[in-house]
Amino acid sequence: MKFTIEELAPSKIAFFRNVGEYGEANKMLMESFKQWVQNQKTLKNQYTILAIPQDNPDVSPKEQCRYDVCICIERDFHVTQPAQVGTFAGGKYAVFLLDHTKEAVSEFWGKVFSEITKQQLAIRPEPIIERYSAQMIERHLCEILVPIH
Repeated sequence: MKFTIEELAPSKIAFFRNVGEYGEANKMLMESFKQWVQNQKTLKNQYTILAIPQDNPDVSPKEQCRYDVCICIERDFHVTQPAQVGTFAGGKYAVFLLDHTKEAVSEFWGKVFSEITKQQLAIRPEPIIERYSAQMIERHLCEILVPIH
């Protein structure tokens, strides 16, 4: 598995959140968020969406799992409802580019942790992130960012 290493800067974010079992509701949240982003005239197609499952459903009760979709914004960007304002801590990530298909994502999850170990990297105890630029969405690609030390 090929990957790059990237350092992401801390930033202000606009986000939508779903609380509950991961699945179909998260897909609907993403669609609603993309529509909200399209309605923000100052963003045009220069945005990148981050999808962040905040909780591990193997540890947290499924009905309490938080799933955020967000964009990094400039400090002076005015966030309109129903979006909320928050912060993204940033940090160092191993970035994997893959086809956004069920098969490719499943194969990724089957291999990623052994690949991280093989490369002698350590995972930070933070959420793994999906990243989508407007151009990637058009090409049915996504990036998965694994937080590393």
